Amino acid sequence: MKKIDAVIKRGAVCAALCCDLSGAAQATEWKLITTSSDQSKITYWYVEPASIVVQSNVLQARLRTAWSTPQYGPNNTSYQSTTYLNFIDCERRTIAFTGNTYFSDRESTGVPVYQEEAQPLPTLRFSAVRPGTPGEIRINYLCQSHGTSSNKLI
Repeated sequence: MKKIDAVIKRGAVCAALCCDLSGAAQATEWKLITTSSDQSKITYWYVEPASIVVQSNVLQARLRTAWSTPQYGPNNTSYQSTTYLNFIDCERRTIAFTGNTYFSDRESTGVPVYQEEAQPLPTLRFSAVRPGTPGEIRINYLCQSHGTSSNKLI
């Protein structure tokens, strides 16, 4: 009888954790930064404002990209959105990203279809962005809005 009670209790705990995790995923607030101008395949770029922090002149933010049509990634896996960490050096106007998580839905709330390990900041390769690109728009938005943040919680 004790074993059955333990199994039921474990199941209840797992169910509660699952509900909390799915609620947390859905509770994430995303702010739209920009969209592409290609009307046949619209791309949307979002930032999670609560994730923005600055440390040692590098801004970190969790971003999400979503597409109006399915994309194909590793192992020819279909996905419609991805979340990832962006690191931005506002002074040098360079950007790096890591930790892509791919989702089959545009809202990034379902179970990931593929996930890449996040790499430590010192190992990332920063790249300059070309003028007029979504990368430049992300840098402009984040650096103008938050580049001098005093939040040091990375």
